[in-house]
Amino acid sequence: MPPPRTASPCLAFVSRSRTVVFFNTGPFFLGCAFFVIAFAITWGLSFSYFAVYQGAYLFLPLGFVATCGPALAGIIISAVCNTQPRQRSIKAPWIAFLVAWVVSALVWLAHAACIDGMPLSPALVGLTLVSVTPVAFVISMAYSRIPAVRGYLSSLTRLRGVWGWSLLALVFYPAMILLSIPVSSILGRQPMATHRFQETGLALIGLVAVQFLYQFFFFNATGEEPGWRGFALPRLQARASPLIASLILAIFWIPWHFFLWQSQGQAVLTWDFWVSNGSLIVLSSVITAWFYNRSNGSILVAGILHAAGNTSARSLLMQDWYMYLALKAVVALVIILAGRMWKKLPSEHPAVYKELAML
Repeated sequence: MPPPRTASPCLAFVSRSRTVVFFNTGPFFLGCAFFVIAFAITWGLSFSYFAVYQGAYLFLPLGFVATCGPALAGIIISAVCNTQPRQRSIKAPWIAFLVAWVVSALVWLAHAACIDGMPLSPALVGLTLVSVTPVAFVISMAYSRIPAVRGYLSSLTRLRGVWGWSLLALVFYPAMILLSIPVSSILGRQPMATHRFQETGLALIGLVAVQFLYQFFFFNATGEEPGWRGFALPRLQARASPLIASLILAIFWIPWHFFLWQSQGQAVLTWDFWVSNGSLIVLSSVITAWFYNRSNGSILVAGILHAAGNTSARSLLMQDWYMYLALKAVVALVIILAGRMWKKLPSEHPAVYKELAML
């Protein structure tokens, strides 16, 4: 006989005769636990970033786990708090894992060879196959036998119903950066160069495609967005408006990058760095929240937008960075006003976390 339903989900041990409740797992508690676990994974393994950038490539698998911290935190909490029996066959997640494992490994090797100019070798292939394991694991969890995990991540691999938003997410940032060029020229500022690659035509398209897929798999759509937008944002939006929720999320999203930026040699001890990057991420948080909500809570759309933004920033030589930042602020303001993001979403909205009854 199933235990009685409650108004708020709980982590519980279900026996034949009674249900023992350990603690409440409402949106606020789960949100706090998510940030603690995400930072513990990423910051706890941050030493791997410094090791890799100093040439100790054997630490690369740990660096991959670290950067998947937000996604892994969401998976861990969802699995622990799941109260429903496992469903479906074990074959689906394993097939998804193998496919994602092979595809992500090919993307990593293509980027290493075509963009980083690294010679392919058995050692590089072996290290890649080990390193991409956490990425393949996150993707495979969209087909997990654990209902709470599968429900949380299913939109990561689902294109049905979000084709239009996916295409818009793909061109949004490139279009905005290209728009910055004539605006900067009209205002008499230094224009941006078109791209940083020497290739043209199909070769250029191929390199940009490799760069996009690299950003998508490593780790915009697999490490970050399943956590920031897929897990945290719906729980924040259960209590706050999309605008407030995205601003709160940005407070955590910014410092989460600290050790990665530091290992890359960024000027993390200067105010100018934090003002510039902090402003950029705050605006990105608002824009990504809008895309996520408009696509009815699609992690895939958020991941495409994130990857397209990073690809554009790395493919184009943005000499007039502040013009781009100003244009992005204007676009974010338009989105806030047009989408009335200060108003709380209805509780039945797909991008709002719902307190499921305990089964």
